[in-house]
Amino acid sequence: MSRPAAPAASPFRAQVPGGFSELAPGVHLWRSIVNSTVIVGRDAIAVIDTQVNRAAAGRLLTAIRGRFRQPVRWAVNTHYHWDHTNGNQLFADAGAVIVQGERTVHATATRQDRQKAFLRSRGFDLDPDPRPHDRTAEELGAIDLGGVTLELHRGHDAETADPTLVWVRESRVLCAGDTVMTGSFPILGQPNQREGFENEDWFAALAQVRDFAPVAVAPGHGPAADAGALDLFERTLRWIRDATVAEHAAGRPLAEAIARIEATLPDWIRTMSEVWGTPRYAVLRVWCGLADLGEPGFMHAKPPALPPARAPLPAAADIAGWREAGEQALEGGDPGLAAACAGALRDRWPDDADALAAAAELWLQASRSLRSVLEKGDCLRPALDALDRALAIEPGHGRARIARARSRILPALRSGDPTAGAEADLDRAADDHRLGARDHAEIHWLRGLARRARGDEDGASACLRRALRSDPGFAPALLALR
Repeated sequence: MSRPAAPAASPFRAQVPGGFSELAPGVHLWRSIVNSTVIVGRDAIAVIDTQVNRAAAGRLLTAIRGRFRQPVRWAVNTHYHWDHTNGNQLFADAGAVIVQGERTVHATATRQDRQKAFLRSRGFDLDPDPRPHDRTAEELGAIDLGGVTLELHRGHDAETADPTLVWVRESRVLCAGDTVMTGSFPILGQPNQREGFENEDWFAALAQVRDFAPVAVAPGHGPAADAGALDLFERTLRWIRDATVAEHAAGRPLAEAIARIEATLPDWIRTMSEVWGTPRYAVLRVWCGLADLGEPGFMHAKPPALPPARAPLPAAADIAGWREAGEQALEGGDPGLAAACAGALRDRWPDDADALAAAAELWLQASRSLRSVLEKGDCLRPALDALDRALAIEPGHGRARIARARSRILPALRSGDPTAGAEADLDRAADDHRLGARDHAEIHWLRGLARRARGDEDGASACLRRALRSDPGFAPALLALR
């Protein structure tokens, strides 16, 4: 007799990344949104890359202190990108010396503003600027942890033009930063900078990695890389680079080139998961090194992430009509049309909080059709701007505050980011007398998920039960309790 199938796991469970895997004795890879490598010597610990934000850095530091007795004395940034440097201040406060290559010091100083503009355009909340360096890699050359020596090498231009490679001499592990990425389609850099990839530089960088003959490579993102993973990564880069160069040489316009390349992707690329990077971003990175796009990078030239609307824009008469048209488009699998309805609501009623909140809801729902976190920014940024505008017009608008809170709390289940600001939105939303039972159920549900994101499961369950008292049929709360 067959057993009944186990119930599916709740889609609203906490999945905060983070965990150690040992690459070699004393060398531990911390897998999170971005990787950090923790290297333990007799006298001290070094951390290679300090995490995407201070909350993630705090989880890493807590894990280090719970597992190792040695103090963290060094933190090395492999390159200037924020996701690898945002925990610098926390590790400095814990007693670590912050180390960067001279090129990273320069890139941080000259590229900070454009990097922040790009991250904001994708809908990210930003911590304060990463703490600058204390010492340079060139000045130090090597770091002695007590029986464990870290050699600091100038890396060849790759994802960025400033990589520092960290070679753990005794265990023959190489910390490569974003010169190597595994596990999903690679990110391939900041889309608001021109950083190469139209030439052979990145392939020379991979040859440099192989020349160390490492027993393991700690990548900037993804699981530890062996020879097979390095080969797949290089094969992916070469296919994208060669296809894009050929399209440019044929004189085709950018949009046509992207469409042709996306239509002919080999299965081994097409089936890669897309978490951050996408083939389209990779094509654009090559292209902006081949053609003058008017300013650095390619975000200003990137085609919209959503497909064009399949149906014509309706002729709705009022806010309710446009909202309903957008919702019907989503139900019919046409997120492009839903986004067009959102744009119409914003443009026709730019000073109406109800219209702006409705537009934001449509953009937020349309973003769910996109796989890449970066591509979701095409919807998240206008949604968040619309919500900010709605709340500037009407600070007590409950639906706008709920939508803004939801946009922060749901990602926190995956990232572990703080939710205090979102919970303050929920407190304010609860005072809006226009809200109905379902709205109050959603407030309790989101409060429960916020508690779950920070590990308070008892508090989460209590809030979820309150949601069901407000609306016994509220499906998200039922799923969250599963």
